[in-house]
Amino acid sequence: MIMQNKKSSHSKSKKTVKRAIKAKKAVKSKAKSRPIKRAAVKQRVAPVKKIGIRAQAKKLSVEKAKAAAVVALERKKAEQSMIGEIVERASFSEFMSQNIGKRAVEIIKLIRDPQTDEEIAATLGMKINEARRILNVLSSYGVARYDANKDSKGWLTFEWYLDSEKLAELDNTIATKKPESTYTLPENCNDFFYCSKCYDEQKIILPFDAAFENQFKCDNCGNKLKQLNRDEAALLFEREAATTSIE
Repeated sequence: MIMQNKKSSHSKSKKTVKRAIKAKKAVKSKAKSRPIKRAAVKQRVAPVKKIGIRAQAKKLSVEKAKAAAVVALERKKAEQSMIGEIVERASFSEFMSQNIGKRAVEIIKLIRDPQTDEEIAATLGMKINEARRILNVLSSYGVARYDANKDSKGWLTFEWYLDSEKLAELDNTIATKKPESTYTLPENCNDFFYCSKCYDEQKIILPFDAAFENQFKCDNCGNKLKQLNRDEAALLFEREAATTSIE
């Protein structure tokens, strides 16, 4: 009887040990499987995070582009407003008429947006040579600039545009000049030309580039232009200024 009890208790202890071993194995297998599951979750989540970052970056880029466009538009409006104020100023208009031509202000207004010389002449109903002469004189003052391009036939076309910074500088120079010194010669030229027949009416002295563009002929009467050195041109201007102040 005693032997049977010992056997039964021994078999029970064996079963208990086996159960404990199985339990440990189960715990270990669970512990091993958990990191695998977490890694799988991370692999699934990572692409979602990347997509989110890209979308956010794209959104920021679009917002920056919109902000830059708004700033550029405001700057353009301010520039156009400044140009409008300058060209409407009496002292500026008088300077343009006396030094460059009566239609110089009209051309300045027009080239606030780039235009070819042909387009300018057609819009204002003036001769192409007259438009080019005024543009070249404006260029000698640094106010007008151009880009040269070839058309479909290989001919060069010149697209003129306004240099607003130089325009503001010129306006400031005009504003600080004395009334009797309104007439001014471009700094980068020493050879000038004028029409002895039309000067009394037009009061125009051309720098070399503008005279060359006109083939050294007056675009008003067709007469050959007379050449002046810088001192002679300055003397003619001073004489005109003295006459204006007496009147």
